[in-house]
Amino acid sequence: MSSDGLRKRKEEICSDRYISTKKHEQIITDLKETTKTNLKNVENRKTEDENESFRTTERMYILLLLLFTILSIITRFYNIENPTHVCWDETHFGKMGSWYIKRTFFFDVHPPLGKMLIALSGVLTGYDGEFPFAKPGDEYGDTNYIGMRMFCAILGGSLVPLSYMSVWLLTESLLASSLSATLILLGKYLFILVPVQVLSFI
Repeated sequence: MSSDGLRKRKEEICSDRYISTKKHEQIITDLKETTKTNLKNVENRKTEDENESFRTTERMYILLLLLFTILSIITRFYNIENPTHVCWDETHFGKMGSWYIKRTFFFDVHPPLGKMLIALSGVLTGYDGEFPFAKPGDEYGDTNYIGMRMFCAILGGSLVPLSYMSVWLLTESLLASSLSATLILLGKYLFILVPVQVLSFI
């Protein structure tokens, strides 16, 4: 083979190598672009999934909060007028509320705000402060005592949604929040005594 032929052949090989290298570079560039695009798409999908998950959790949080609030109201206000007689600590707190209404001086062993609030709820619902609250078992008769019980039931019932929200703020777990609200909703002490005029929930 002549020197011209060799030169030509050499140029062809170099040209082929150049083209092959360019092709490889183009393939690598395309792969990089495809990888970037795929990663971007994955990140976008992940962000969309996270946003959708957050929206779903937010909806569930609100629905459960409403459910527990409604259940709390129903359970605390159901049959609130019974018993129709003075029950347990109503003897003390109803009596002291009556004294506040009538502006009678007495020595209060507790901080006064709780009984003042009971007295206020009585005044706002038409109780005149005349019932003596002498002993447990005394019939209320025509005395308007429901307002004071309702006030205590509202404050006691608010423990259920408040516990739900508090545990959510601490854990961001719907399961833990729901469990705490359920335990307070169905707790025997809270379930029975919330409607009675006691200071535990004020």
